[in-house]
Order: sequence, then C-alpha cells, then structure tokens
Amino acid sequence: MINKRRNTRIPIAGIANIEFKDQGKIHSIQTVIANISLRGMGVYAYNSMKINTDVSIIINFVFSDGSLKTDSLTGHVINNKKIDNTYFIGIQFDEEIDTEKQPFLSAYMNR
Repeated sequence: MINKRRNTRIPIAGIANIEFKDQGKIHSIQTVIANISLRGMGVYAYNSMKINTDVSIIINFVFSDGSLKTDSLTGHVINNKKIDNTYFIGIQFDEEIDTEKQPFLSAYMNR
C-alpha cells in the first residue's frame, strides 16, 4: 500500500468540537482526536458526517507540559468509515496549521 500523505500524522490527546450544517441546521458533535498533521486530522465520533461537509473545529488538547490548550481551524470531511458503532472521520484543513493562527498546535507539532 502506498502512503499518499505529505505530512506526518502525530498522536495527540484531545477532544475536537466540530460544527457543521446539515439540511440548513447547525449541528455540533464532540469527537476524540486520533491523530493530527499540518493539513488534517482523524477523529472518532458516534455520529456520521457526509464527505465534503464544511466544518469548524475547536481543538482542546493536552500540551507537552501537561497544560490544556485550545486552537481552532476550518476544513472539510474527506473520509468517513464506520467501525462498529463508531465512525472514523478524516478532515482536511482549509489551511495548514500556522504559528500565528494556531500557536499552540504549531508549537506542539514542532517540538
């Protein structure tokens, strides 16, 4: 199997609150982060999301020093796989994680 990823996936302990529109209504789900890269992330959720759905994400995670940090991003769903009663959802960010816009995530990933 050929790995097509350009950026390395990094494990991270955290929760992602994801907001998206479906049929004109705004929905919010809480997910557990599986991993993250500069251009995307994988999360586990009990709810499915349609591929190409635009999302707003607030990421709460444990920083290297043990403190809790928060950053936010936007993106869209590129993968959705059902695993038992859980879904693995792949999200591609609209922009790469940036030191100015997401200072905590950037510092965590560049440690």
